[in-house]
Amino acid sequence: MKNAYIILADGFELIEAMAPYDVFCRGGINVKSVSISGNKTVSASNKVKVTADLLWDEANFSAADLIYLPGGYPGYENLGNDPKVGAIAKQQYESGKLLAAICGAPTVLLKNSIALGKTVTSHSCCADQMSAKYHYTGKPIEHDGNLWTAIGAGHSQDFAIALAQALAGDEAVAKIKKGMELKF
Repeated sequence: MKNAYIILADGFELIEAMAPYDVFCRGGINVKSVSISGNKTVSASNKVKVTADLLWDEANFSAADLIYLPGGYPGYENLGNDPKVGAIAKQQYESGKLLAAICGAPTVLLKNSIALGKTVTSHSCCADQMSAKYHYTGKPIEHDGNLWTAIGAGHSQDFAIALAQALAGDEAVAKIKKGMELKF
């Protein structure tokens, strides 16, 4: 079974975290949400409160096949300003395991000099700063090696399915699509 960790900071975008959580569960991927705040209750950007599965110190990141960073404001800034998030994202990327970021969260890569020069996308509000150090496309989803990025909330489900495909393959995706009544 593959392991995925979704990192939550106050101000995260709800759909960008919960759509992948749901999709990964449906695909048989062991997924855990991890709070960076020292409190399991994390507030989304729309003020919905979510209880994370784990506190930061409880997570076994060495077992992560995927680390996923949701966007949302100011969630992606809170992720980017936390040195432990930058360190674990860099370690994940450099180990060759999957690292994913959506919306504004690709700026965490920039702030930590991760995967410079790679092809990425992000929310349009971050396009200029991402273009300075990456090949920015503005496409809904990009993947360059083990780095996966997506443009924003409206692509959360498609991004999650693409990541499930990369993690667990065709059988898992068929199970996901059947359970969600997706016919494409």
